[in-house]
Amino acid sequence: MIKFFRSTRFSSLSKRKTGQYLKYAIGEIILVVIGILLALQINNWNEHRKERRELKSIYKEIVFDLDNDIKELSNTLEGFQETRPVFDKVFSDLRTVELLDDGLSRIIAGNPATGLNTSGIERLKNISSKDTLSMKIIDTYNEMENLYILPVEKRLHDIGADLSTVFRDNYDWYPEWMSKRINKDNSSKELQDYFVNNREYRHYVIEYGYQVYTNYLPRVEYYISELKVLRSEIKNKIGDS
Repeated sequence: MIKFFRSTRFSSLSKRKTGQYLKYAIGEIILVVIGILLALQINNWNEHRKERRELKSIYKEIVFDLDNDIKELSNTLEGFQETRPVFDKVFSDLRTVELLDDGLSRIIAGNPATGLNTSGIERLKNISSKDTLSMKIIDTYNEMENLYILPVEKRLHDIGADLSTVFRDNYDWYPEWMSKRINKDNSSKELQDYFVNNREYRHYVIEYGYQVYTNYLPRVEYYISELKVLRSEIKNKIGDS
C-alpha cells in the first residue's frame, strides 16, 4: 500500500499535479502512523498479557504464604488460649504450687515470634501494575509487620528477656530453672516460693498478660480473619483470570 502511494505520488509530481501529490503524501504519512500505532498497541497488549501471567504466578505464591501465616497465627492463638487459666490465677492472686505443673514458671518465657512469609509480597511490591487487591494485600502485611503483630511480639519478648535477666542476676535457683521443666515435685522450695508468692513475678505476669489478652490476641484474631478473606479473594481472582 505504501509503495502504491509512493509511486502514485511521484507520478503526480512528474505530471506537475501538486495537489494530488500532497494527497498521496499525506496518505502515506497516515499509513505510517497507523502502522506505528498498531505496533504499539500490539506491544502494549503483549506486555499486559505478560503482566497478567506474572501477577497470577505471584498470587499463587501468596496463597501458599497465606496458608502458612494463617496456620502459625492460629497456633499462637490456640497456645495463649490454653494458658489463659494460669494467667487468670495470677491476675487474681490465687497462685498455688500445683500451678507449676501447668507451666506457671514459664508462662512468659515462650514468646511468640511470627515468621511472616513475605516472598510473594515482595514480588508483588516490585511489579508496576498493581490492582486493588494487590494494594490491599500489601497494606495488610505492612500493618502486621510494622504496627500490630511483630512490634507487639517484640514488646512481649522484651518483657520476658528482662525477667530472665532478673532471675539470672538475683536468684540462686536460676540454673535449676534453666536446666529442666519445672513442676511441684522436681523443684526446690526457694524456687517454688518465688513463683507462688513473689510480688515481683506477679507484676511481670500481669504486664505481660495485659499485652497479650487486651492488645495482641484481638489483633491476631482480626488478621487471621483478614488473611482468610484475602486468600478467598485471590482464589476468585485467579479463577477469573
